[in-house]
Amino acid sequence: METRALGKTGIKVSEISLGGVAFTWLGRKRAEKLIDFCIEKGINYIDVYSGTGEKIRDALKRHRNNLFISTRGNSKTLENCLKEFGLDYFDIFLLSMIDSKDQLKQAIDEASNLEKFRRQGKFKILGIATHNPAIYEPIIESKIFEVMMVPVNCIDEVDNKVYQEARKKGIGIIAMKPLAGGNLQKYDSAIKYVLNLPISTAIIGMARIKEVQQNIRVLKNLEITPEDDNFYREIRKKLGKVFCRYCGHCIFPQPCPEDIPVRTIMMLETLAYQANLRRNVSEKTLKSIERCRKCGLCEERCPYQLPIRKLLPEKVKWYLKMTC
Repeated sequence: METRALGKTGIKVSEISLGGVAFTWLGRKRAEKLIDFCIEKGINYIDVYSGTGEKIRDALKRHRNNLFISTRGNSKTLENCLKEFGLDYFDIFLLSMIDSKDQLKQAIDEASNLEKFRRQGKFKILGIATHNPAIYEPIIESKIFEVMMVPVNCIDEVDNKVYQEARKKGIGIIAMKPLAGGNLQKYDSAIKYVLNLPISTAIIGMARIKEVQQNIRVLKNLEITPEDDNFYREIRKKLGKVFCRYCGHCIFPQPCPEDIPVRTIMMLETLAYQANLRRNVSEKTLKSIERCRKCGLCEERCPYQLPIRKLLPEKVKWYLKMTC
């Protein structure tokens, strides 16, 4: 598999990499087999989620010399993350949920707190994860972060100049959600779109070896065709104003006042496809939307101003129709 420079960090990462979301529901045996297969096929970068360490700790240790590993957290969680995954260090440590100028200011302060851990060898590269294009340029201008993890897919059109400027400043771009959390079923067109941008790697939450195989096949020819362009136009019309990026701000920093799991409901399409359209969300969770009193707090928090109150019942209706 081809690799690309991760900015000026000195490392090269595979064109596609493995997102760790699937490990939240995969069993240990399947998770280990997935990692083994990815390494065998040349994928050399994985982003791991807190809470999954017990399932993948041994696989990470087995492949440590052939694998770049990242996670998200802060100066208070770093050492616990290392302990959870049985690691001496992370290659990349990301400050996440940074989606406003105030949060960016706090992240810059936190970056200073993290430097002592870098000097101790507990991580090598400092990065930042954001869902808000409005702060891409301020992040680049801060000259604090060596890596940016941002959502990149064919639904959202971001000015290519931003990615070019990041490259010019030596910042590596990790493209998360290239398949829009499972919303883009035409995976070949979706992957080609992302990898034709000046990004370092497309990080994909693959859960099955079959998914890894089909995504790798796309890499043989990344030329965008007229058919691909037509797909991009149509999917933007369909999802451009209703697509949820699953950033979690709808329930952050406090949950819904009616205890509705808003993010889970907004993710129903992804959860359905991950379970092969089998119903894996409880009736209690689905019925929770009946408690919604239309306060609009979730919409106020959403960086993309999605009409969440309108979308919640639509998501449940779709889920009940499509799953068995």
